[in-house]
Amino acid sequence: KTKKTKKKKKMRAFRRKSSCSLTLLFCLFCIHFSVSSKGGFVEVSAKKTAASESSSSSSSSNQFGISATAFGTWREVFNAAPSRAEESIKDDISPPIKIYVYNDADVKKLLFPGKETQAYKSGVCGMKMYGSQVHIADFLLKSKELRTENPSDADFFFLPGWPKCMLDAPPNGAGLTDDELAKRLNGVIEKLPYIKKSGGRDHVFVWPSGRGPTLYKNWRCKIPNSIFLTPEGFYTDPYRTLAPYFDPWKDVVLPGFMDGRKDSYLETNKRTSKRTKLASFAGTVPDGQALKGDEKHVKAHPRERLLKLSKKYPDALLAISGRTPKYAEILGDSKFCIVPRGLSPWTLRTYETFFAGCVPVIISDSVRLPFQEFLDWSLISIKWPEAKIDESLLTYLKSIPDEEIEKIVRRGEQVRCVFAYQADATKCNAFSAIMWALSLKDRNVASTSEWALRDEM
Repeated sequence: KTKKTKKKKKMRAFRRKSSCSLTLLFCLFCIHFSVSSKGGFVEVSAKKTAASESSSSSSSSNQFGISATAFGTWREVFNAAPSRAEESIKDDISPPIKIYVYNDADVKKLLFPGKETQAYKSGVCGMKMYGSQVHIADFLLKSKELRTENPSDADFFFLPGWPKCMLDAPPNGAGLTDDELAKRLNGVIEKLPYIKKSGGRDHVFVWPSGRGPTLYKNWRCKIPNSIFLTPEGFYTDPYRTLAPYFDPWKDVVLPGFMDGRKDSYLETNKRTSKRTKLASFAGTVPDGQALKGDEKHVKAHPRERLLKLSKKYPDALLAISGRTPKYAEILGDSKFCIVPRGLSPWTLRTYETFFAGCVPVIISDSVRLPFQEFLDWSLISIKWPEAKIDESLLTYLKSIPDEEIEKIVRRGEQVRCVFAYQADATKCNAFSAIMWALSLKDRNVASTSEWALRDEM
């Protein structure tokens, strides 16, 4: 019995040693594989890290989509799209301008909705593109680098106000008519203490809708020489009979305000080689009522023609009329994102594409794109004529190899910081880019009409 017991003990010890040896060998193999394999554990770990970083980035945006951190640097922008402006625009410095922001001490009852409106209480006016009227003022008020409280030091004067929300019907807005808004604005502008000095030439106004300054019916006689910040370099089709209001010499185009949607585009963004769709478009198609019954204009509209082209070539082009919950997924699975004009030449899709990782194909003949003062759009997008929405468009897109598509996408990623609103005047973001564009405008010499206006006032 003693001999048998000793023999069993030896067998148990041998098994334990063998088991430990096999475990150690397997662990060494795993470590070797994870370090040496490019497609193994290391890559998976990197992907998880990137995903967590993306997640934390999206959670750092506030309810309006203003990011807590910048999406890139000015150095990256000019590496992707060289420009003479890179001699002036650099990281960690703010635009060399000072802006005086008017307040109630200068003019009582500035242009804000009443406190009883839903817009004032819930921040409705701060959402989407209309939000630019709120957030640019807020950015300037908080900017230590750009704001001055001494009018004598100011290069520009900014009048805060929410003109679009003043016109919106209650409870979201104040419900004013065009005439009532004009009367309010007339009263405010006439009392601005520093506007006569330059005939309004150094005064800045934000017009956050496609109507631009036509929101204010008296703008031509009251502030014709002032600087307009507006998403449109043109005007919407229902107002196309009006004379153009945008002057590229003095005015600045605002990039689209995406709120928090850019985070969803980042999450569905795939590598070019993994995308299954050549080109796509999803969105509403204007009808005759929206275009004031202009049936001929509707039939010739780029969006309507894209739908017809998609039916003819469904394998090459996905076109959906109306809203879809899979919009971000469609962008993230397309190599080219078609960006046709809407009711006006402007569309938010232009800016969405840079976060979705697809090449924007802009089909809008009269569009004025933001930051053309220093950004070469030909390096980050394709511009296609409205008259050629046919099979030649698809033939051209098919001819571009994935390697070239990838280069355009990478350049787009390097410059997209100028389309993301982030409140730091020294970093690359939409707010600071707007101010840099403003600083590059040359307005040292007043025109004859400005001197005439000065005498009238």
